[in-house]
Amino acid sequence: MSEIPIHIRHCILYEFQLGNNASAAARNICAALGEGAVADRTCRDWFKIFREGDMSLEDRPRSGRPIESEIERLKVLIEDNP
Repeated sequence: MSEIPIHIRHCILYEFQLGNNASAAARNICAALGEGAVADRTCRDWFKIFREGDMSLEDRPRSGRPIESEIERLKVLIEDNP
């Protein structure tokens, strides 16, 4: 899952604040929300962020080409050749 829903991130934060480790958090969340709801690796990544003191649940900026430039290019192409 590349984008996990914000409510699952809340669950991960809750498990972190309970003092559980990432593997236990993934098991608990999957037990409550269904198998495959969250990967163990996802919990480990978020636990690392929480340990660094960042409790924000928002997406982090990603490197690479911004998608906006691609959208603008597509708009131009569509206008030129409807």
